[in-house]
Amino acid sequence: MFKQVLGALLAFSFSSLCWASEAPIPPNVLFIMVDDLRVELGAYGSKHAISPNIDRLAEQGTRFDNAYVSVPVCGASRASIITGMRALPERFVNYYTSVENDAPNATTIFETFKDKGYYTVGYGKIFHNVADTEAKSWSDEKAWTPAMDQTAELNTGHGDYQIAENVALYKKTGLGPATEIFDGPDSAYFDGKLTEKALGSLAILANTSQPFFMALGYVKPHLPFNAPKKYWDMYSRDQFDLPEHNMLPLDAPIQAYHEFGELRDYSDTPDRLAQDEKFKFNPKARAFQQENPNPVSDELARRLIHGYHASVSYVDALIGRVLAQVEDLGLSENTIIVLMGDHGYILGEHGLWCKHSTFDVATKTPLIIRAPNMPAKGEVDGLVEFIDIFPTLTELAGIDTPSQVAGISLAKLLADPTLPGRSAVFPRYHTAEAVRTDNYTLTQWFDEGGNVAEQMLYDNVKDPNETRNLVYTPKYSPVLEDLSGRIAAHREARK
Repeated sequence: MFKQVLGALLAFSFSSLCWASEAPIPPNVLFIMVDDLRVELGAYGSKHAISPNIDRLAEQGTRFDNAYVSVPVCGASRASIITGMRALPERFVNYYTSVENDAPNATTIFETFKDKGYYTVGYGKIFHNVADTEAKSWSDEKAWTPAMDQTAELNTGHGDYQIAENVALYKKTGLGPATEIFDGPDSAYFDGKLTEKALGSLAILANTSQPFFMALGYVKPHLPFNAPKKYWDMYSRDQFDLPEHNMLPLDAPIQAYHEFGELRDYSDTPDRLAQDEKFKFNPKARAFQQENPNPVSDELARRLIHGYHASVSYVDALIGRVLAQVEDLGLSENTIIVLMGDHGYILGEHGLWCKHSTFDVATKTPLIIRAPNMPAKGEVDGLVEFIDIFPTLTELAGIDTPSQVAGISLAKLLADPTLPGRSAVFPRYHTAEAVRTDNYTLTQWFDEGGNVAEQMLYDNVKDPNETRNLVYTPKYSPVLEDLSGRIAAHREARK
């Protein structure tokens, strides 16, 4: 079906479009989403990560150093990004979030461009539920993805394992190992197949007169950390230090902890804790006494951190092939490229793994935008939110932004990165509401009656790693009062 449609596009007459011949040629859009991508790239100052292709994109465009998601879990975050709408207590909550269920009247960014004459295609993990809004989002009315079970809705593959014993184990038990080192080609895995599909489609789309919006959803570095051996070989396992701050912060409430169940759903990782084995809280000391018989061992932690970096380098190489194709086809001068994670990722910091937290390492993720006629080497230090991506792309393309969108365009920051960003950003997760300013971050957990049940406050300047909760420190009472008021006002006004 896709080839037939694209074949027809070759004969598409530009005069049939709504743009007059003397009007500017609408820019193409390449929208690249990378699952579980924390700020672990060379362009962001990573100590170890080898990511030359994404780093080069950052050099060519603008790097946003303080970009925050609405909610740190994949399905909900993607729904928020793609609709430009905030996550709420009753909307965009879980990893299996569906826009069709949570916001059935919302217009996706892909639909918005499609309605303005763009040919829209979606490959890979764009929505968590691959079929979500596909009839209205994509010109072919269907997204494309290789068969595997990265999401619960694609439970037909073999977990994207390539080694025979891992495939057999997965088929037998439904669980495979958390890492795999495969001495084979890049094209073997999901993301390699996605890249081959994208390269072929770009070659066809470049020969049409219709502008395109191509969305690519890479699943690495999501668990399992499976990557070809050559990317593992880029690193030595003993080069990785375990996180210095590998316990819950001093005075942090029990609500800040979770069991990183996502990591425990693999054949070689510790099981979930039994009910009577959970962390115990000592109210007098305002601290946790860890009685966890199933921790992540140092050996496993280093293997996971190694695997995460290998997966980042793997996906960087694949993205590099796509970016090179854009250049080779002469599309660079009129193509907007936006690259982002769907949220951050925790690799042992705070005694946690995965995401599912309002800690900075889970809510902040890379955002890079390269746009025609915008300066290169931009570095934006100001706060921005991922709901801002939708209105940024519509403004750059000269398209009206739907009224549902709560974000604000970043086009001015692309033109002048020294301009101030937002005064605050507002991530949330389940009953937790957070506000982050340049100087402080406050998280409050609310009970069923809407009252604050627990809270934690961090000084982002003096304590950027969030190691000590300052809620109990009297001199920070004015800060706590101010940020509490901001959260209250935000809860009242948000949409």
